[in-house]
Amino acid sequence: MKPRLLMIAYACDPQGGGEHWLGWGWAEQAAKSFEVELVTTPKAKAAIEAASQPIGIKPHFVEVPNLLRRLTELCGGGWLRKLAWQKRVGSLAHSLHGQNPFALVHQTTFHTFRSPFSASALPVPSIWGPIAGGESVPPGFHQYLGAARFAEQTRALANRAWLNLPSVQRSLRQASALFVSNRITLDFLPSEVHSKCQVVPPNALRPEDESWEPRSAPRRTENTPLLLLYVGNCVATRALPIVFEALQQSGPSDIQLSIVGSGPAIPAWQQLASKMGLQPRVKFVGRVPFDQINTFYSEADALVFPALRDSGGSAVLEAMARYLPVFCLDWGGPGEMLDAESGLKIPVRSPRETVAAFGNALNRFRKDPQLGPKLAAAARRRAESHFRWEAKRMLLDSTFDRLRRK
Repeated sequence: MKPRLLMIAYACDPQGGGEHWLGWGWAEQAAKSFEVELVTTPKAKAAIEAASQPIGIKPHFVEVPNLLRRLTELCGGGWLRKLAWQKRVGSLAHSLHGQNPFALVHQTTFHTFRSPFSASALPVPSIWGPIAGGESVPPGFHQYLGAARFAEQTRALANRAWLNLPSVQRSLRQASALFVSNRITLDFLPSEVHSKCQVVPPNALRPEDESWEPRSAPRRTENTPLLLLYVGNCVATRALPIVFEALQQSGPSDIQLSIVGSGPAIPAWQQLASKMGLQPRVKFVGRVPFDQINTFYSEADALVFPALRDSGGSAVLEAMARYLPVFCLDWGGPGEMLDAESGLKIPVRSPRETVAAFGNALNRFRKDPQLGPKLAAAARRRAESHFRWEAKRMLLDSTFDRLRRK
């Protein structure tokens, strides 16, 4: 008989994207080893019920009172609604455990320490995560944020205050094991919980990611430009001006950059690219439907992802799965996803040193025709070994076994 698992996923949708898809993925994988009862919101109730029945998951849908929902929507207090939801989940968890005890409880989404783990109080082993949220822009790099600098500084202060909430502190203490998205968040958490932390990047491969075959031959020849690609939200913390400066300093004019995505940073980036004389080399494509993005991955030579604050980076994993080399900063989630063999990780010391290192990496990549295919193959291997759902299921199983033996 399978052990009973209570899984909590605020964001959960078999047909959704991002955290909602990941929240469902953890439950789906757990059902292979556990008898799963899933607690979530009714937002995707029909899809969850349809997907749960064939694999034996028993869902429970928890909602906050309508009056509280309306009030928090009016005042922008979404996190207050999540705290109220967690309180209700804690009550339900104790009731369900009293009726038929669980062997393990695991809270997966939202992937943040700011959504407390109320069910960690159950008298059984508990796993929280992958949690993120402690990421911050490295010292000295706020110059790349422009008008978003104040908001980023406010966020950092709010994070410190949120970490000290009694419900968050209690969740950290009570959880038996913590899956943490990256080392920046790990360093942010209290040192007394570090011994029960394990770094677990939240991203996972989709079926369409796994279907890609390696290129039969490099796209680029000696006489064609090096095509760089950025895919994602265009917000200040993605810091594409670092790439602009690296392009300007690296010298060669046969390096081009396509920016696929939209967001509030676009006007400032366009103005800066024009001011730096990079407009012919930097193309702002705009938002592209997801089913058309693969064309850009196929045509590019490498992905650039210079995020100054990011817990993961779905485009990084998409590129890895598609045999596309990745340039990223060795900071936060993206730096965790790659190792030295599978990507070009740019050290984060000072803006001047980082830009110079980025430019040197671009020139090295441009001059060495063997480097791209080597990185691409290693990135695909790492994607397969670390980011398949099977790897996450095995991690959950082994963690449960370890906690049960304590």
